[in-house]
Amino acid sequence: MTQPQLLSILRNHKWSNLPTSPGVYWWYFPHTALDHLRIAEFCDVKKLRLRTAPDGKVCLYHGLAKSLAQRVEWHAAQKLTLSCLQTGFLSTFRFTLLALNGFDYSEGEEKIDEYFDALSVSWRSTTTREEAESIECSELNGEYYYPLNIQANRRPELLAYIRHLKVLRSAYKKRYINQ
Repeated sequence: MTQPQLLSILRNHKWSNLPTSPGVYWWYFPHTALDHLRIAEFCDVKKLRLRTAPDGKVCLYHGLAKSLAQRVEWHAAQKLTLSCLQTGFLSTFRFTLLALNGFDYSEGEEKIDEYFDALSVSWRSTTTREEAESIECSELNGEYYYPLNIQANRRPELLAYIRHLKVLRSAYKKRYINQ
């Protein structure tokens, strides 16, 4: 696994620092995100083992990719359009962060991109997608908790928060899509 890289640096290098191979990745947030994103309100964070970066950021999301460069860019720089929201083509992670922060997608990407630029990401390349899938499954069922992973996250300690995320995402869709 690489050391976490600040997303703003990866964006400034137009994602060229990222491998195009399959792999898995981890997103790191400032420790204050536990309160800001209301994780501490729904979970006993003392019981959550969170992966921690050397700078103190905590990993709240984990995923896999056919191409690490494409997937990280998709999460961090995907254009926000009504069509993407309506069809569900918007990155689940990006959509969750839009809803959690109450950012209005119609104002453009500036706010969410700025939010992403304060995050860090690390990755591990694999030779095949199947290897990445195996690692992701192990991660989601292993020692660490990933509160922002909605799919396949069955941790009892996170269920209330995941329900909260689903309600919040649904309300966001109703507000901006089903007007």
